[in-house]
Amino acid sequence: MKISRNVTDITTRIGDFLTGALGDRSGAMSVLNDILGPLPAPGHPSMLEQRAEAVGMLPLIRAWQEQDNPEPADESTVHALFRPVEIDRFSTQTGLSGMAAMKILREVLPLTVRHRALSARSDKPMNIH
Repeated sequence: MKISRNVTDITTRIGDFLTGALGDRSGAMSVLNDILGPLPAPGHPSMLEQRAEAVGMLPLIRAWQEQDNPEPADESTVHALFRPVEIDRFSTQTGLSGMAAMKILREVLPLTVRHRALSARSDKPMNIH
């Protein structure tokens, strides 16, 4: 029923706002790092790099790896690089509604890719806070 869905959407947005979920970038980056798995290494591309190459988006990943403040990803890019179950996992583990999770994922994906590239180059643990 449409009214029920609208009430649920509004309630979810209020919950996201009240919990401050939309402002928690470091927690979101930690969850994303867990989903992405091991850092890329010479001769051992990351899961994300492999997926990006398969869909012709490896140049985008490389650009994110080199830019200090990469622009947010668009939703179609997120859907091309992640399976629905991974997006749901991100939403569940961050405690965000699906809509809020996508918004945060679009923002933190390029930043996380950049941090992971820097960490892989320096062989130091990531400081994402």
